[in-house]
Amino acid sequence: MRGLGPLGTRLAGAFVAVALVALALFSALTLAAEGSSFAALRKSQLDETSSAALSVARSAYQASHGWAGADLAPLEALADLSGARIALDDPAGVVLFHSGAVPGGTGARTETRAVVSGGRVVGEVRLDFPDQGLSPAEQRLRSALARSAALAGGLGVLTALVVSVVVTRRLVRPLRRLSAAARAVGAGDRSVRLAADGGGGPGELGELGAAFDAMSVAIEHQEQLRQAMVADVAHELRTPLAVLRGETEALVDGVREAGPEALTSLHDEVLRLGRMVDDLQSLASADAAGLSLARRPVDLARVAARSADALDGRFSDAAVSLGRELSPVPVLADPERLAQVVTNLLANAVKFTPAGGAVRLVVGTERGRARLEVADTGPGVPPDERDKVFDRFFRGSAGRGSGGSGIGLAVVKQLVEAHGGEVRLESPAGGGALFVVVLPVAEAPPR
Repeated sequence: MRGLGPLGTRLAGAFVAVALVALALFSALTLAAEGSSFAALRKSQLDETSSAALSVARSAYQASHGWAGADLAPLEALADLSGARIALDDPAGVVLFHSGAVPGGTGARTETRAVVSGGRVVGEVRLDFPDQGLSPAEQRLRSALARSAALAGGLGVLTALVVSVVVTRRLVRPLRRLSAAARAVGAGDRSVRLAADGGGGPGELGELGAAFDAMSVAIEHQEQLRQAMVADVAHELRTPLAVLRGETEALVDGVREAGPEALTSLHDEVLRLGRMVDDLQSLASADAAGLSLARRPVDLARVAARSADALDGRFSDAAVSLGRELSPVPVLADPERLAQVVTNLLANAVKFTPAGGAVRLVVGTERGRARLEVADTGPGVPPDERDKVFDRFFRGSAGRGSGGSGIGLAVVKQLVEAHGGEVRLESPAGGGALFVVVLPVAEAPPR
C-alpha cells in the first residue's frame, strides 16, 4: 500500500477487515444451514426406513394370515439397504426376525413400531440405526462447500483490497491537497485555492475544499484591507506628526512663541491622533464583544437619545439637522456597546451629509423585533461598494477624502451580531443612505 500514507493504510486495512468479517459470517452461516439440512434429511430417511419396515412386516403377516410361513426376506434387504438392524417380535416377545448387529457399534438410535392388523397388535418392529457421523456423500458435499467458501473468501479479500486502494487514494488525495494548501497559507501564500488544483474531492470533501477556498479568499481580503489600513493609517499619522514635529521644533528653537494659536494647533493634532487610536481600540474591543457583553434589559430609545445628545455639538458644527422618532422598545443588551453602535452610525451619517442636510434617527419595532434606523441625505453608497461597507478598514470612494480609518461600520456589525441581531444598508428612493439595525426584544421591559 505504498503511496497511501498512514490514513490511507488504515482505511484500506479497515476495508479488508470488514470484507474478512463478512465472509467469515457468511461461511459460518452457510455451514450451519448445511448441517441443519443434513440433520433434517437424515431424520426424514430414518422415518421413511421405519415406515417401510413396518409396512413390509404388516404385508407379510397379512399375506400368510399369521407369522407362520410369513416371507420376511424383504426386511433383510431393507436392513442391508439402510444400514440399520431390524428385529421383529411377536406379542409374546419371541424374536421372529433380526438382521444382525448394528454397524458402527455404539451410539445407535432405536425406533420401535407396533405392527397392527385387524385392529390388534400382532407384533413389534424394532430398528437400531447406527450413528457414524457424516456419510461419505455428506462429507464430500461439505468439503465442496468449504472449498467454495475459501475460494469466495480469497476473491472477496482481493476485491476488497483493490477497491479499498482505489477508494482510499481518491479520499486521501484531496486531504493531501488540503494539507499542502493549509501549509502554504500558514507560510504566507494567501493565493492558494483548491478549486484551481482539481477541487476538494467528492461529497463532503468537496464541501470542505469549498469552505477552505472561501476561508482563503476571506483571509486574503482581510490581509489586503489590513495592508491598505496600515498604509492609510501611516499616511494619516504622518500629517499630524509632521505638524507636531514642526511646531515643537519651532517652539524649541524660539522661532515661534508658545501662544494660544500654536497651542491650539498642537491640541488639534493630538486630538486627531487620539481619534485614530480610539478607532483601533474600538475594533479590538468589538472583536471580543461576544465574550464581554454585560447584558441587561434596557430601552433602545433611551440609549439612542443619549447617544444623539452627545453628538449635538458635532451636528451643529456641521450645520446638519437631526430628527428623532423614538418609541420605547425593551432589548436585552449591553447599554455601553449599544450606545457605541448608535454613536458610530450617527457619526458616519453626519460625516457624509453636506451642510444643510438632515439625519433621521428612528426607534420602533419590525415584526416583533426592535428596529433602529439612521438615515441621511448624503450622496449614498455606490452600488459596487454596498457589499463592502461593513468590512473592516474599508473606506469607500466618498470616505477617502474625509479622514478616518474605515473601522466604524465594522465595529457596528461586530457589536450588533454579538447581540444576536443584524445590520443592513438600504438605499431610500429619495437618495442618501439608510442603515437599519434589528435586535431581539427583551422578554420583560426594563424597570
